[in-house]
Amino acid sequence: MRDSAVVYSASLSALQNTTVDIAVSATPCKFRLIDCTRFLDHDTLTIHEFPYLPTYEYATISYVWRGLGVDPNNTSGASYGTFTIKGATNGDPISIDVLRHACVAAVQGNAKFIWLDGLCILQSDAYDKAWQIRRMYHIYRSSALCIVLPGGMRRLARVDEETTWIRRSWTLQEVLAPKMARVLFAWTYGKILFTATVDSRFNYEEVIPGQSAACSLEDALSANSGSYLELEAERKYFECFSITLFGREKSYVSTLLAVLNGGGLENAGSIQAAWQCSLIRTCTYPVDAVFSIMGLFGVHLDPLHFKPDDRRGATIALAAEILRNGGRADWLAAALDLPPERGVSALPALPRINPIGDATLVTEKGERPVADILPWVGLGWVDGIPSGKMDDKGRFIFSSPAAPLTPIGRRKSGRIENDRKTMYDDTGKLQVIATNGTIWRIHIGADKTHRKTRRSFIAFIGTLTHYTSAVFGDFFDPHPHRAILVEEHEDGKFHRTSSFILGMEFAPYIERCKLYEICLAGLA
Repeated sequence: MRDSAVVYSASLSALQNTTVDIAVSATPCKFRLIDCTRFLDHDTLTIHEFPYLPTYEYATISYVWRGLGVDPNNTSGASYGTFTIKGATNGDPISIDVLRHACVAAVQGNAKFIWLDGLCILQSDAYDKAWQIRRMYHIYRSSALCIVLPGGMRRLARVDEETTWIRRSWTLQEVLAPKMARVLFAWTYGKILFTATVDSRFNYEEVIPGQSAACSLEDALSANSGSYLELEAERKYFECFSITLFGREKSYVSTLLAVLNGGGLENAGSIQAAWQCSLIRTCTYPVDAVFSIMGLFGVHLDPLHFKPDDRRGATIALAAEILRNGGRADWLAAALDLPPERGVSALPALPRINPIGDATLVTEKGERPVADILPWVGLGWVDGIPSGKMDDKGRFIFSSPAAPLTPIGRRKSGRIENDRKTMYDDTGKLQVIATNGTIWRIHIGADKTHRKTRRSFIAFIGTLTHYTSAVFGDFFDPHPHRAILVEEHEDGKFHRTSSFILGMEFAPYIERCKLYEICLAGLA
């Protein structure tokens, strides 16, 4: 190929137990691809380097750097052994056999090349890494398909094994950006003959007969959502077939399904589900939680401008850029059920990152996984989230229908849904109860809070809308309106302290509310 240079080439037989180092001949800040034809037809690992992303059809790989270990009970299909990559000290060895399965899957998808981050990024070069991360979304977006390896690069996972793939931050962008994503897994039962189910679907094609198969990401998620189906393959009949590749926690599967079925990333439903995915997933460095999703929103921050633990600074930069580009503050939908980030109340509290565990927050009940705190994504998304602008300190200025409040008490019970049973006090005056139990008199159309101290407002931010996917069922929510409680701490500066869940009875009152400009800042 005239437009590329070969920066690495080695026979597979000589590759076993070696450390691959492409930095000797590669040039930083260029694109690289693995040649599947050379791999499959000539048993050679060949890496090409390009000055620009080529127009050739290529596949990308989505995997976890620390995946499943070697299965001592099944060593079949492991012919070539493994190799390591210089600089990739946190990753598993790369199985040459797994790479072969991936190359076959790529070719079956009409792609002659593969992009694998471990081999196609100079792992010991900080500038090349930063350059590649800024272009990561474009690399995946331009690929013909993404091949998902839930078990990692050490070996293929069986459908009845649990993996951490869906819990990792980077894997979200990797499957949302490409035109198509397919899950590659170990499969010894032959071709599919028959399948039947009531509420999910599943179909697959063999990749290497008798060893591996692949299915669409949607089918894998559907079969992993708790549903069982009847399946007959050439060498086995399953009366109750299901997948556990993505674990048994419903929230991770549901949020990704919501992104896929929410109308695409031009739609608020998908965008809000993507924010929720980001909050419940984890990564090695906190800042990667931002870098791993920024491309989904058309943002390309420079990784060299942020320290590895500066998730807050990177999140503010991402949010500000989204708003600057005309987007909405869709992260507020997820923020409704989380406490505010200290000092930046426009953002939800940013979870603690545990590279080998869950994303967690410290609550009154102790440290809890964020996935357990957030409500089920299938309840819906919030339509009408405001836009606005944000400065580099995280101060969010937006306009919203709002009304002044005065405090009148507190309830000891938990989460409150406001409807005709609670909307009037004993004197017949309109009131609202926040999710933190505080009770407020609401002054529709008023300009003052009738207080000599700092002001408080209820700011309406949208209406709950149900996802249309059959995966989430069909139900009617009589409490669709959402609002936030903001309290003034300096003249003209407010912080978010709670939220409101409001019934349909409040619609006429919301329509009568004046439009206020609110500066949502935060207490230090």
